[in-house]
Amino acid sequence: MPIFEYKCNHCEKEFEKLVFAGEENTISCPKCKSLEVVKKMSATSFMGASMGKCTTSSPKGFS
Repeated sequence: MPIFEYKCNHCEKEFEKLVFAGEENTISCPKCKSLEVVKKMSATSFMGASMGKCTTSSPKGFS
């Protein structure tokens, strides 16, 4: 149940939405109720559980 960022093509409102499985095609703009929305590329779209972690050394066995 990830949170995605969207932008409405009709009124240009940007918003976030908690999306449950199967709801991807029914997202509507909270301002104008248009279904003409596009998912925005954002850090939450592709960052995983390791977000914010920084590795400064090589894994064991590698140099």
